[in-house]
Amino acid sequence: MLRFRSLAIMVYLSVFMLAACTDTGEKKGDAAIAQADLTDFEEQLMDLSNETSFAYDINLHNEKARQLEVMVEHYEDGEKVNEVVHFASDLKGTKPSDDLRVVFLRQMIGQGKEKWVASIMTENGRASTENIVKTPSDDYTSVSSGGVGSKIPFNIGEQKYAATIKHTNKTSVTQRTNMETEEAIKKATDYEHVYLMSVQLNEQFEKLEEKNDK
Repeated sequence: MLRFRSLAIMVYLSVFMLAACTDTGEKKGDAAIAQADLTDFEEQLMDLSNETSFAYDINLHNEKARQLEVMVEHYEDGEKVNEVVHFASDLKGTKPSDDLRVVFLRQMIGQGKEKWVASIMTENGRASTENIVKTPSDDYTSVSSGGVGSKIPFNIGEQKYAATIKHTNKTSVTQRTNMETEEAIKKATDYEHVYLMSVQLNEQFEKLEEKNDK
């Protein structure tokens, strides 16, 4: 079953490369991020291959962008404990008219572990990474997830939060995606376990040392 799911993920990511959306709206900021408009086939592959997933299209507006970073950060009770995913893709050869797609996949694999897969797709190819980490206890009364929907602008050097997943016993859960200050991040992560998924554009490509915290 695990081998089948891994194969499904690879097929799923390959399909994503063929379906990036074109930006026809007003351009603001150095780029804009929006929830990807998936086909029915892509959505079915998503349901088949993972437990939770998010897909976003990024429209570049500034040709100075040379690197795209993708991050998944894990917080416990408002404190950052590790980076589940942190990797980057070189945007050399990518033009402002090109589309980028970012995909986050979270897959439960049993025995208290989960697999995270993140992928960056451009018209020139795909870069991806995966990490297996311990999963939070299933004793929590609520597991909530959410992300950006309509197009949101952001600038080079700005860490833009795209999605969150929260495990909590609190009776009220608020999903926040507009997190531009430390106070906003603190409020968004003030739960037992929170995963924050984000992207960032840079003007220069710098090789990152991936942090795979088991």
